[in-house]
Amino acid sequence: MQRTPANKIKPMKLGDLMVREGLLTPDALQKALTMQKQTGMISDLGQPGHYKPLGLICVEMKLITKQDLQRFLSRHHKRIQIGELMINMGLINQEQLNHVLEQQRFSSNRFGTLLVQSGIISEQQLTNALSMQLDIPRILPSPELIDPELLKGIDEQFLRQHECLPVHRYGNQMVVVMSDPLNSELLQTLLDRFQCKITPAIAPASEILNTLTYLFKPRRKTKNAPEPPNELDEKLLKLSSHAKPTKEQASPIAHFLIRSAVEAGATALHLESLEKYVRLRFRIDGALKHRTDLPVRLGPPLIDCIKTPFRIKREDYWQEKITTTIGRQQVELKISFFSGMWGENLVLHITYIPPRLMGIEDMGFSPQNQHKIENLLNRAGGILLAACPHRSGKSTLLYAAIAHLNHPNTSILTLEDAVDYAIPGVVQNHYGAGGKDSYSALIEAMNDYDSDVVMVAELKDQGVSERIDQAALNGKKVLAALNACDTTAALHRLQNLQATHFLTTPVPLLLVSQRLVRKLCEQCKTNFVPNPEELKVLHISATERKNFLFWQAQGCEDCNDEGYKGMSAIHEVLELNESLRQALRRGLTASGLRELARNGQRLITLAEDGVYKVIQGITSLEEVMRVTVPHEGDSLGGRSLKEIVAACEGRSLTGI
Repeated sequence: MQRTPANKIKPMKLGDLMVREGLLTPDALQKALTMQKQTGMISDLGQPGHYKPLGLICVEMKLITKQDLQRFLSRHHKRIQIGELMINMGLINQEQLNHVLEQQRFSSNRFGTLLVQSGIISEQQLTNALSMQLDIPRILPSPELIDPELLKGIDEQFLRQHECLPVHRYGNQMVVVMSDPLNSELLQTLLDRFQCKITPAIAPASEILNTLTYLFKPRRKTKNAPEPPNELDEKLLKLSSHAKPTKEQASPIAHFLIRSAVEAGATALHLESLEKYVRLRFRIDGALKHRTDLPVRLGPPLIDCIKTPFRIKREDYWQEKITTTIGRQQVELKISFFSGMWGENLVLHITYIPPRLMGIEDMGFSPQNQHKIENLLNRAGGILLAACPHRSGKSTLLYAAIAHLNHPNTSILTLEDAVDYAIPGVVQNHYGAGGKDSYSALIEAMNDYDSDVVMVAELKDQGVSERIDQAALNGKKVLAALNACDTTAALHRLQNLQATHFLTTPVPLLLVSQRLVRKLCEQCKTNFVPNPEELKVLHISATERKNFLFWQAQGCEDCNDEGYKGMSAIHEVLELNESLRQALRRGLTASGLRELARNGQRLITLAEDGVYKVIQGITSLEEVMRVTVPHEGDSLGGRSLKEIVAACEGRSLTGI
């Protein structure tokens, strides 16, 4: 049976195709179209509505799931009109579609090109969205990732004209990165040229053209000698002399990926084995960002190559650190890995040396919260408990407190899981340094030592908490950490650990919960009026939302179209007083305890502190909603925006 060429298939309306493929019944389609028409006429607030894509309408009406829609778009993208596909992907709206279609009548450019030229979306946005929705690898066409043998005999002008670049060939399969991976004519031309199966990948045209310029430019000898290889480079490159061919290929790629991560300021490099390719992501400013995809066959040798300098045994999942210099930056590297259904996955953790030790004033506290913390740190004794979940900056918070207390006339001891920062003037130790059963023994030694401040990175159990409490009763300042989602949850966590002495002792106890948020880019952030529903999710009264400036992410060249640059934090600070102690003894529920803290202690919740920082232009509502979980106790008596601002700034206001 002769197959119809892809470019000859007549595009269809999304709804008609969904009915034809059995995803919707004709009756369900009619209901969805009616709802779409009504939504476009009037909104829930009685204002003129806006166009909603049919796919989203079907998901909201529970006619299909979001996963059904994504699979359908991926499977039938060639059968769906490209404009409707873009709308259902959320890239453009109906008005923008009409505008570009009108332009296309008088232009020979492709639809996507016109979208970018019109400034409706960026080249990166178009590429990343198509890669995600169509399940096409997004490959960075960097010269270090290109096999130069594939370019022999190929005309540069052909590659430029078609905006494509061969990347890897293995067996009877070749990966070609293209600006338009749906160009069936080009795919057929490449198939005829290379006589092998062509696997398309996607990249922005500008990246492909820049790489072609580099690859085909005349080579000149440089007067400047290359930088000497660093320790990690040498360990990686030594593999090539006696490794298998695939490992020889992996060695320079591994070197390039690690160097790229350091140059980007990443704190972690993720290599993830998926079904069709290996995904590389960097964690930058606390968020994972896609860097490139690699052929699936490169996964095992690449991971083996990175693991080799760490001398990891096959059965291990974690290994000691390596300190090295990459470029001009000294870094400390740790590695962890985990097996999945498609193969091994690896994370390379990157710590930059020397780090700048942050102070309390650098932590992004609101004026009132900073006053509470400095008040505890500046008086004799007391306990500061960092009550945060994993990867929320507990260590950074404790180190900031140590920096505040570190004076020539103060003796400070620490017991840490791993010493992340070496602090001059502070005696630091880590778990296991004294051999088996050293943890409790070290805490006993800390109590006996003539110190003024002790820091314990984790309250492991009742015994540890009892010893720490004893240190506080002896007049020492105590800094400690506990995994908890917020301050009131930490109180119940202490009860579960049977650390009731913490809750009954007369020693001042201050609990601090923290979440890391991305900072808005100062060059492109814009203000807006939030939807009442957005504030309702955070239990914030929206009556005054038009009286305050709210800020949101936009995206520009300075922030790589992310809309964010750098990190800050939102906080919740609670001082345990007698009324809260009595409530705990009575067994008050979590919601009741939180309501008491809000009313009696004027507790500023994580969400409220986040909204304050949105108004200050520091972060966005999306970031606050991303890192906070609505608490039932916070819904009782939500504060107005005016009350929140006054509370965060420590000003008196009736009704708080």
